Amino acid sequence: MNRASDVLAGRFRQRPSLSSLISKNKTSIEGSASNNITSIKIPAEVDALIDNKAYYNKFRKLMREYPREIMALVELAHTKAQPSRWFATVTAKANWDRTLKFLSELFKVRELAERVAKKLQTAVTGFIYQQVWRGVNVERWADTAAEVGEHRGKYFTWLCRRELAS
Repeated sequence: MNRASDVLAGRFRQRPSLSSLISKNKTSIEGSASNNITSIKIPAEVDALIDNKAYYNKFRKLMREYPREIMALVELAHTKAQPSRWFATVTAKANWDRTLKFLSELFKVRELAERVAKKLQTAVTGFIYQQVWRGVNVERWADTAAEVGEHRGKYFTWLCRRELAS
C-alpha cells in the first residue's frame, strides 16, 4: 500500500516550480524593463558644462525631475563669461530653490514677451525683455500700439519710455 509520504512526494514532483510559474507570466515589457537608474541620458550640451564628472548622478536626477529647467539653464549658461562655472553655481544644492524661483519668473517673462511681440506683429527683441523685467505695463502698451497701424514698434517704445520717465 502507498504510504502518505510517498503520495505527497509524488504530488510535489508533479507541481511546477514557483520560478517557472513566475517566468511564464512575465510579459515582454516586464522582461525587457530594468530598474537601472543610469538609463537617463544626459544631453551633450549639459555634459559639456559639467566640470566634475563625479556629479553625473546629481545631473541625471535633475534631468529626470526638471528637464525643461535644466535646458533653459544650459541656454543661459552659454551667454556667460564662464559657462561651466555659472552652471555649477546655479545647479548647486544650496542655490537650487533660488534657481527654481528665477526660472519660474524667466518662463513668465518669456511668455509675456512672446504675447507682446505677437500683438505688435514683430519678433521678440531685447527691448521687450527689458521692459518686462523692469515691470512696465507692456501688454497694455502693446494693445494701444497695435491700434496705430504702420509704426507700432516706435509707438510702443515711446509709450514704454514715457512710463519709465514718469
